[in-house]
Amino acid sequence: MASTNQASSKRVGILIENQFEDFLFQVPYQALNQAGAKATIIGSRMNEEYHGKRGKVSCKPDDTATEVRASDFDGFVIPVGNIRANPFAVSLIKEAIAEEKAIAVIGYGIQVLIETDALQGKKVTGLQSLRKDIENAGASYIGGPVVVDGNLMTARSSGDVAILTNSFLKYLKLEIKEETPGDNSHSTFDWWKLGETWGGSSGRDIVNALNTAIVGERYTLEAFKQYSYRARDKELRQILQEISTTKQNHVQSLETRLYDAFNEQVTWQAVGSETYAALHSWLQSSDEMSIMRRALGDIQTGVIDTYHLCHQLTDPITVAIFAEIKHDLSQYEQKLAELYRSHFGEKIKPPMPTTIAAVS
Repeated sequence: MASTNQASSKRVGILIENQFEDFLFQVPYQALNQAGAKATIIGSRMNEEYHGKRGKVSCKPDDTATEVRASDFDGFVIPVGNIRANPFAVSLIKEAIAEEKAIAVIGYGIQVLIETDALQGKKVTGLQSLRKDIENAGASYIGGPVVVDGNLMTARSSGDVAILTNSFLKYLKLEIKEETPGDNSHSTFDWWKLGETWGGSSGRDIVNALNTAIVGERYTLEAFKQYSYRARDKELRQILQEISTTKQNHVQSLETRLYDAFNEQVTWQAVGSETYAALHSWLQSSDEMSIMRRALGDIQTGVIDTYHLCHQLTDPITVAIFAEIKHDLSQYEQKLAELYRSHFGEKIKPPMPTTIAAVS
């Protein structure tokens, strides 16, 4: 463990640009300051105020990528990808890689590393949507919450930010007041509590997100049961029944997390959502096209909601549940779309969700 004097000598540059994911900046920034390091915000322009896309965080740069040098710092955090459009930022990180500085990258920040042409042979993780870009840059995509390859530490999204920050602080031998595990295990440690300490999502934020998901899954569980009762087509009815079973598992996972981690019960809105879905269903037409349109629309709403929830929390376990739900719903979205197309061909109409998006 480093002394306070050693810690205070560490200087870390955090690259920033507008529309960053709030917690991807906030958590490492606060953690570094709490550990006694000098966290320097590096932007593209000094006369710019940068705003997080969730509206929770805004900041002004201390320096720009134009005049600083990699040798001025012990390490860098890259929580944004859009700063790759700034050639000075790319050059700065390329220089930092050459000098073997500590580098922590999360989310779309990996795009800055791709721009440096310095990922060849590296082992990294990242967003699934960037996997092909990562592999085309010559890196090995490992997956998982955090991958450490020497001085390079990479993570996927906000759910992993506390784990990544912990690894980065330990690599720099900065003092961490909280007890943290020696490895990156995300299933046996309450990383959300550490994230909250560093300015991430609170316990109440996570509870609210879980309840939002439970309301949505309970509502659509009942809706899909009703759709299956009315569907005359055997193949459609089978898919709707499969979706209902999967959604029942989703509800169980969400409610278990809510109770086991936070000792909370579901809200009255969640309990009432099933009754509302059943009543709503009786007021709607029951021809095959209408059922498919509503089912496809409801699935798409769930995919988008869980996508947004995955990027709004700093709790890896809850985010993993949301990610699994999103994956399952995306699979069924494709199945329903193919069935819809095969049944109605050129006569198809747009999906017709029965609810609005709950998360933005």
